[in-house]
Amino acid sequence: MAAVSLERRRTYHVGNVRGQLLAAARDILQESGRAGLSLRAIADRAGVAPGTVYYHYADKAALLAGLAIDGFRQLADAMRLAYERRGLDSGLRSTGLAYISFLREKPELYELMFEARDGARRDDVMGAEAEAMAVSRTAIMEDFVGHHPPELSQMIAEAIWAWGRGIAAVSLSRARPGDGPEGETLEAGVRGLEALILGR
Repeated sequence: MAAVSLERRRTYHVGNVRGQLLAAARDILQESGRAGLSLRAIADRAGVAPGTVYYHYADKAALLAGLAIDGFRQLADAMRLAYERRGLDSGLRSTGLAYISFLREKPELYELMFEARDGARRDDVMGAEAEAMAVSRTAIMEDFVGHHPPELSQMIAEAIWAWGRGIAAVSLSRARPGDGPEGETLEAGVRGLEALILGR
């Protein structure tokens, strides 16, 4: 183990240590869940000395906040790409299904993102969530052109974001979020909202 750690420390890229620490934390979270996210384990996976972590992040909470910010940016990118490639789908359907896919693929990260957002109330984490929500809001408001005035469209889009969080919270209480009947319920919820609001 020591030889492996030493080899990693020889090969890490000095200019991107923050990125490597986040990548290491993402890998550990995916493999071992929250319990595996010790700073020592993250440092070892990234191939840096444990003290290096504190140079880039004041403490574990700051590193987890960085992980949450990165997660919101991934979610925003996934929704943006889905919207750009939506074809004949609505903005609500394309971004909604991208949101569900993110939850299914990265439930541990999703849970951490919103715990960081709701717990510490850090401006940087809340700002990252706002950026992701803006992607969803823009796509959904585009659906509503000709259906609702802009002010009402924005209120509906923001309510749908809150609805998505609530449905995700229920799904996360399951053993395997998004799988089985509840996964079908998530998709049915998107279709139901689309039918209710857009008449489709």
